[in-house]
Amino acid sequence: MVQYRQAKISDATAISTLILETQNQFSMEKFSSEGERFLAELCSAEAIERYLESGYTYFVAEDGAAIIGVIGVRHGRHIEHNFVRGDYHRQGISSQLWELARESCRQQGNVGEFELQASTFAIPIYERWGFVKEGEKQDIGGIIFTPMRLKIALAD
Repeated sequence: MVQYRQAKISDATAISTLILETQNQFSMEKFSSEGERFLAELCSAEAIERYLESGYTYFVAEDGAAIIGVIGVRHGRHIEHNFVRGDYHRQGISSQLWELARESCRQQGNVGEFELQASTFAIPIYERWGFVKEGEKQDIGGIIFTPMRLKIALAD
């Protein structure tokens, strides 16, 4: 049975591994070698530890002792690192993680504005959640993404 909780610093290695393995498995665009190195640096266990220590909030989904899903939030509004292991796709795990992240943002004072950088593979799920593309596909440092934004009224 899948359980959800806020991530701890001790989860950094498992989160990093999940992100990098899932990105490689489900990327629709081939990143340049520069992009692969940049992603590995941005999503290393040490980087995830730094993010957690600097105030990013991460939520994880676990099945037994294995982390099988993750979502991060920066500054109470920017969604980061939304990944679910492939054999757990289409079970609502990403949506449940999004609900946890959204509620956390609301508790931090977010009035319903969110942004993210979506991989092409993930655009359909973000669109189901109400996000809209906020520009064309971009390539920064060899990492390819589409900026997206969501504005909603959050209930008290």
